[in-house]
Amino acid sequence: MKTQKNIEIDPSLNDGHYNLQSILDLTDAIFLVITNDGNVTLINKGGCDLLGYSREEIVGKNWIENIVPKVHQDKLKEYLQKLFGEEGEIVSNFENPVITKSGKEIFVYWRNSLIKDEKGNTVALLSSGLDISERKRTDKIQQTISQILQASNTDSDLIDFFRFIHASVGELMPAENFYIALHDKDANIITFPYFVDQVDKVAPPKRLGRGLTEYVLRNGKSILVNSQKDEELVQKGEVEMVGSPTSIWLGIPLKIQNATIGVLVVQDYNNPSTYSLKEQEILEVISFAISRAIERKRVEQEKSALIEELREMNASKDKLIALISHDLRSPFNSLLGFSEILNSEYETLTHDEIQEYLKVIYESSKNLFNMTNNLLQFSRIQMGRVEYNPSKLNLAKMIRNALNMLKGNAIKKQINLMLNVENDIIVNADEDMLNSIMQNLVSNAIKFTPKGGDVKISAKKIPSTNQQKEIEIAVQDSGIGISKSDIEMIFNNSIHSTPGTDKEYGTGLGLLLVKEFVEKNGGKLIITSKLNAGSNFNFRLSEAN
Repeated sequence: MKTQKNIEIDPSLNDGHYNLQSILDLTDAIFLVITNDGNVTLINKGGCDLLGYSREEIVGKNWIENIVPKVHQDKLKEYLQKLFGEEGEIVSNFENPVITKSGKEIFVYWRNSLIKDEKGNTVALLSSGLDISERKRTDKIQQTISQILQASNTDSDLIDFFRFIHASVGELMPAENFYIALHDKDANIITFPYFVDQVDKVAPPKRLGRGLTEYVLRNGKSILVNSQKDEELVQKGEVEMVGSPTSIWLGIPLKIQNATIGVLVVQDYNNPSTYSLKEQEILEVISFAISRAIERKRVEQEKSALIEELREMNASKDKLIALISHDLRSPFNSLLGFSEILNSEYETLTHDEIQEYLKVIYESSKNLFNMTNNLLQFSRIQMGRVEYNPSKLNLAKMIRNALNMLKGNAIKKQINLMLNVENDIIVNADEDMLNSIMQNLVSNAIKFTPKGGDVKISAKKIPSTNQQKEIEIAVQDSGIGISKSDIEMIFNNSIHSTPGTDKEYGTGLGLLLVKEFVEKNGGKLIITSKLNAGSNFNFRLSEAN
């Protein structure tokens, strides 16, 4: 432990107290003398100027209780007790904060010496202090920048990273109300991926408007806005009042290569003095590191999302290829097998045999066509080439067209098709999508219903509390039902093929297309089923005005 030589005070110098005072007043550093109980017996002019007190307001008062922050008082009292209770040893220097008269906290670097009487007893402590607040602030800013850059290289997600930035800023200034806004140029909206506020609890994405956040985005410059400045900007038409009014608002642009990608904001609803040019300068200094770190995190997340998307696409592609190679083989085998018999044995076949073989070829060709059509539609969806083009459609007519395509399947299995749809129901939907929905739902119902079963298609108007009226469409069968796990696979967009009750083949894409097309038409597919007790598929469409 470093020590500093004890100062022996000449009695004549003690008697010349004011001479000592005059000498110490010549320096800007703090000089003060403290007794063993913590009371100040002397302080120079530089110390008074720095703290904002007059000499009379400090001398005779307890330094620890009046100037030192409460969290540091016990430690300093313990230090004084040890100092005055022991001979010789003293910590020559240390740092601790003090509170000015205005309530501002500053850091002081202290050098200390003991004052002894003629008998060698410690009677007081002479301390000289230098204001190192600016150095501490610079060191803290550099440390914060370093921590932010380090955090950007970790595996934490973007939200955790925003929390870290919030905590880091909170160590430099008050940050109870803090948010990060990012500009989505493609959608031309502002999102708020991180938003913590005492008044406004949520901040949904929004179109660019005339708020203070957009003002910073447009100008690319930081701004400190009090109520007077806010009114001035409103009068000039630069901004409009958005959200709850604040006493002080500080916005800093987040930039990458001179392009503003977002805004970092701190605000206070009650105290207009919470932020000043000092806090503005601090955030301007660290904003570059924050911008780079945010951009790096965003690129990493987009890269991870793309990798995951490609992985899922590859998995779907592999499964799709496997299903195609397996399930499309059956209709081709039928076509090739029966056409080969007709080609090689035509002269020996009876009329009834030829008719039967042609019927099988027709059914196989029709099923193959439907399966191929589903594959093409699924591929278009995967490539994002399916456009939603709604029009007014007569629902009963659309369903009858779908049933006409499937009557042969129903007759073959002796399925009773029942239609309960009023002729005057007009829906607003995409014609191609609705046709695919109904064909796949009815085909699926026939496929999984045993011979002699029932398939019912119905529609009804739903009472609505808003202006938009809806039509609920249902396809119900008396088939073998669907297991809970298979239903979950449908809603997880998993490709899954199951043979029908007569071992009918398929690609497993039908219900995936139904779900996708229903959602594109603004509805939601609902499946209720019980094994060996049938299934019910229903969804809603908007009724055309």
